Amino acid sequence: MSAAISIEQLSYTYAPGAPRALDALSAQLRSGELTLIVGKSGSGKTTLVRCINGLIPQRYKGGTLQGHLRYFDEDLSALSLAQRARRIGTVMQEPDKQIVATRVFDEIAFGPENLGLPRAEILARVHEAVAQLHLAHLLERETHTLSAGELQRVAIAGVIAMRPRVLLLDEPLASLDPPAAHQALRLFRQMASAGLAVVMVEHRVREALAFAPDRCLVLEQGRLVFDGDCAAFGAHYSSPLPARPPHTPPPQNGRVLLALENVFFQYPNTTRPQLNGVSLTVREGEIVALVGANGAGKSTLCRLAVGLVRPQAGRVWVDGEDAARLTVAQIARKVGYVFQNPSTMLFAENITEELRFGPRNVGLDAAATARAVEQALALVGLEQLDRSRSPFSLSFGQQKRLALAAVLAMQPALLILDEPSAGLDEATAEALLARLAQRDPVPQAMVMVTHDMQLARRFATRAIVIHEGEILADGPAGVVLDQPELLRRAQLLAP
Repeated sequence: MSAAISIEQLSYTYAPGAPRALDALSAQLRSGELTLIVGKSGSGKTTLVRCINGLIPQRYKGGTLQGHLRYFDEDLSALSLAQRARRIGTVMQEPDKQIVATRVFDEIAFGPENLGLPRAEILARVHEAVAQLHLAHLLERETHTLSAGELQRVAIAGVIAMRPRVLLLDEPLASLDPPAAHQALRLFRQMASAGLAVVMVEHRVREALAFAPDRCLVLEQGRLVFDGDCAAFGAHYSSPLPARPPHTPPPQNGRVLLALENVFFQYPNTTRPQLNGVSLTVREGEIVALVGANGAGKSTLCRLAVGLVRPQAGRVWVDGEDAARLTVAQIARKVGYVFQNPSTMLFAENITEELRFGPRNVGLDAAATARAVEQALALVGLEQLDRSRSPFSLSFGQQKRLALAAVLAMQPALLILDEPSAGLDEATAEALLARLAQRDPVPQAMVMVTHDMQLARRFATRAIVIHEGEILADGPAGVVLDQPELLRRAQLLAP
């Protein structure tokens, strides 16, 4: 197999004095191979992707890059971002960052149009990508109305339509329900078998291994510690999960922190409501898993809970108050929402200011803010971070934990986590949720929006299954999530 990408002694440091994000890494990414890259959060995986596609150094300034990168017989450092994009397609961890059009069809057509292709060829490529990813029902939708999983599939389709010779996939499964993840993995395997170099950074390792990657690279603190056959890697990829945290049954008549009463909501230009008469309550002491396929209505429900959108019918109650009478800022004092894509929440020049902003805004004094920040950082395992760093210099997983810390520092009674394991390796996600589950006294309840059934079974006291805007089941997690027919009906089981 020929080397599509040659990496020679590649090192990168984001800022003077910071540890190396990549440390003298050398490897080859070959045509006709599906290469799986794994490693803990912050190990250098996303930095490697940014170096290959040119975001480093052309978008990330102030760092130090050493070593060499080649695309077949070309020096990558001599190519602009646009030139690299014609050769190397990238699907980023945060799909909304690469969405440029307001309509799904136009988004998928955007890349081929920029290649200067004839109209007939553009249409053919769009419809081929749409068929491969089963997106025909979304073609006329506005992109801002899509769920994170739907956006991820549209982003993948847009890159595939450009037909690059190298495909970089940075956590492509993070937002996808099991059937969609299965379809995507099968497509990536087919593309590699057809001669492309397909490179996938992924934390959902067990699912990826089921599609027989040709090679596996393991990164640890910026160094390449394994480069070899995935069968050999898979034989060693098994670690016992930590003990499931003990669950105290929530009080049956505990304080209601969130209630939805017959809520209806539908985005424009959609064929069905995102929420259709949904009613539920979340009480103190509960850990609720909200599960459903991409587009089922989970994200819309979360947005309603925190006032980002308002119901078109029905009512939302937050800690006994009608949310219609509360501002988003007032709701945020009671309900903390950690978005799936953390960069949509981060804004400050450095980590210190990022963490202090929320507690100050909810009225904590300087001493209370300092205590809340330290407790939150310890809870998410980031207490050792250099707080003068920009939040945007962190890995995706570190950004995710920082965003969570910023919300926890505001001490909300109810915490909503959208895909809490996205961007985190299995061990980090498990440890984080175990600490959150034992947190006392804040948050008093949690809602996890997740496609990870294992995580839901291990940590949730209750599960709510939502499908096409309606609740199919609501009950004890161990009962609800152990019904294959129910999960199959909700499109939560891979074929």
